Order: sequence, then C-alpha cells, then structure tokens
Amino acid sequence: WVKTWNRWVYEDWGGIWIGRLGKYGVQSPASLRDAKKDAYWAHHDLFLIAYALWPTGFFRLTLPTAEEAEWFEANYPGWHEHYGKIYEEWRARGCEDPNSGFIPLMWFIENNHPIYIDRVSQVPFCPSLCKGASTLRVHELNGKKHSFSDDWGERMWL
Repeated sequence: WVKTWNRWVYEDWGGIWIGRLGKYGVQSPASLRDAKKDAYWAHHDLFLIAYALWPTGFFRLTLPTAEEAEWFEANYPGWHEHYGKIYEEWRARGCEDPNSGFIPLMWFIENNHPIYIDRVSQVPFCPSLCKGASTLRVHELNGKKHSFSDDWGERMWL
C-alpha cells in the first residue's frame, strides 16, 4: 500500500503531474507531506484503536501473528518498536481470551493515552500514540468541545 501510494500519489501526481502545472501557478497541496506520513502510519494507528475498541462494537479482530508482525516490520521499519510491543503486552495480558477480563481499551486508560473522535472524519485517534500526522486540536463552540486530528480537518470545519 505505502509503496504504491508513494509512487502514484506522492511522486506521480504530487510531483510530476502537479509539477508540470507549476508554470501556471498550480502547486502541490500543502497537506501532501502530512498525507504521505499518514499513508505510512495512519492505518496502523487506526488498527491499534480498532482492536482496543472491538469489545464495545459488533466485530472481532485478531492480533497480528508472528509472521504478520515480521512482514509489517520488513515493510514498515520501526513498526515493531512502536506497535508490536503494544500487541505483545496485550497478548501477554490475555486480551485474546474474553475470560481474562483484560480489554485493551483499559490499557489506553491505564497508560494515559486518551482516545478522541475527529469531528470531521468521525474516526477515532490517539494523539499521544499515533505515528501518523495527527495532532490534537480542540475547539469549543456553544459549550461543546470538538476535537480534530489535524489542522486540515479543523480548517474545513471552521
């Protein structure tokens, strides 16, 4: 995914195609650099939260196997150091056995990693754990707080 995205979107579209239009004043979007970082890490950030939330929803996910973890590390260097260690801890605490009483969402709370819902995309994110381009932004309007995972969504909402 990330190799294809990088080639087709970042290099071909953002670089070559938009670059050709530069003589007419057209420039690559300022958000393209953040989008590149998100293409690399955001789906891993989202899976971590989705796995933590599965007991509260109507779906079931499984932790990455050893073989899958090796593939992730080979294709996303640094994956194991950040995500793999969390999954290993969850597995050791019994998260795959509903009888263990451990819900990964508890881990987020115990380790002071609050989960927010982006007001624009409605996607959960954890700014203290994400490796993507997310940064917490909060606006208060009419006594209600609204969270955003990036300044691009915040700008659209405003």
